[in-house]
Amino acid sequence: MTGGDRVAIGQMRRYAWMNIIAGFLIWGIALAGVSMMMPIMYNTISQDMGWTVTQTTSFMAIKSAVSALGGLFAGGLFVKYGLKRVFVPSVVIVGLSTCLLYFVNNLPVYYVLAAISGFASILCLIAIQVTLAQWYSASLGRITGIAMLGGAVAGAIVPMATSFGLQHYGWHATAAIGGVIVLVFLTLAVLFLVHETPEAYGYTAEELDPGRNKAAPLPGQPVDHGPDFKSFLKTPQFALLILATALSGVISNGINEYIPLFIERHTDLGSYVAALGFTIVIVISGLGKILFGWVFDRFSTRGVALCWAVCGVAVLLTFPVAGFATFLVFTIVRGISHGGVVVQAPVLARHIYGVKSLPQVISLLNASFHLGASAGIAAIGVGVDLSGGFTLPFVAVAVIAFLTAVLGLRFVPKYWIGYAPKGA
Repeated sequence: MTGGDRVAIGQMRRYAWMNIIAGFLIWGIALAGVSMMMPIMYNTISQDMGWTVTQTTSFMAIKSAVSALGGLFAGGLFVKYGLKRVFVPSVVIVGLSTCLLYFVNNLPVYYVLAAISGFASILCLIAIQVTLAQWYSASLGRITGIAMLGGAVAGAIVPMATSFGLQHYGWHATAAIGGVIVLVFLTLAVLFLVHETPEAYGYTAEELDPGRNKAAPLPGQPVDHGPDFKSFLKTPQFALLILATALSGVISNGINEYIPLFIERHTDLGSYVAALGFTIVIVISGLGKILFGWVFDRFSTRGVALCWAVCGVAVLLTFPVAGFATFLVFTIVRGISHGGVVVQAPVLARHIYGVKSLPQVISLLNASFHLGASAGIAAIGVGVDLSGGFTLPFVAVAVIAFLTAVLGLRFVPKYWIGYAPKGA
C-alpha cells in the first residue's frame, strides 16, 4: 500500500466516524429525545387542554403506527431519490412537526403532527442504519451499538430538561424548543457529517473495515454487493426473516410495555421499584447494544438467534421475581437482550443479502419489527384480561422467543465477512 493509499483510507475512516457521530445525534435527539419528551409532557398537556389520558397518549400510538407503515415505503424512496435527498428533508420535518406543537389547540392538529413526525422519524432511523451498514463490515454490530448509545444519553438528559421546561415555559414552548434543536443541529449534522457510501470515493466497506479476516479484499479487488431486491423478495428465506423480525418485536418491545405493571401488581416491590425496573432496562440496554453488537460481529445470524433466545430467558425470569435480588437479575437480562434486538436490523440485512438492497431490506425489517411490537402489546394485554394474570401470556411469549431463535439458525449469512461455505 502506497503512502497515498494510506492517506486516502485514513480520510475514508474519518468520514466513517463522522457517520457514527451523526448516528449518535440522530438517535439521541431526533428519535429517542423527541419520543422521551412526550410521556413527560402528557400530564401537563392533558390538564392544560382538558383532554382525557387516552386522547393525550394517543400521540405516541399514532406516531408508532405510522412509523410501522412508513417503513414499508422507505426503501423505495431511498432507491428512487437517494439516501441524503430523503434524509435531510426527514430531519427537517421531524423538527418542524415538533416545533408546530407550539400552535396546537385541538386534537386533530395534535394527531396530524404525530402522524407526520412518525413517518419522518422512521425515515431518519432507516437512513442512518443504511449509512452505517454501507460503511462498516467486520464491526457493523459494535458500531451500530455505539451510535445507538445516543438514546441512552438522551435518557439521562431529556426527562429532566423537559421537566424544567414545563415548570418555566409550559408544554407548548418546551415542545417548540425541542423542535428548534432538532431543526438546527441535526439538519447541519446530516448535511455536513453524513457520507452516503464509500463506493463514491472508490472504496468498499470490506476494504475499510476488514477486521481480522485475512481473506478480505485488497483495494480495487471486485466485491460481491449482493443480489437485486426483486430476486429474493418472494423467497422462503426472506419470508422467514420478515416473520422472525416481527416476532422479535413481540418478545422485546411487547414485554417492555408491561414491566412496570407486572412488578406493581404481582410483587410486593411497589410502584417506585416498578418504575425503577423500566429505567434499569433502558439503561442496561445501552450495554446490551455494545455486547450483542460484538456477538453479532463474531457470530452473525447465530448471534442474533442467541439474542432472541435470551429474550425468552428474560421472560421466564419474571416468574421468580419476589425480592430485590431476583428483580435485579430479571431487569439486567431483559435490558441486555433488549439492547441486542435494537441493533439487529442492519446486521441481518447486510450479512444475509449484502449492500445492494440495504435500503429495501432494512426498511422492511423495521416495518415488520414495529408491526410485531404493536401486535404483541395488544395481544399480551388481551391475554392478561382473559386469563386474569401474566402467567399464560408470558409463557406464550417465551415459547415464541425460543421458536424465533430456531428460525434464526436457518438464515445463511453469505455476505458476512466471516462466512465460510460448508466444505470450504
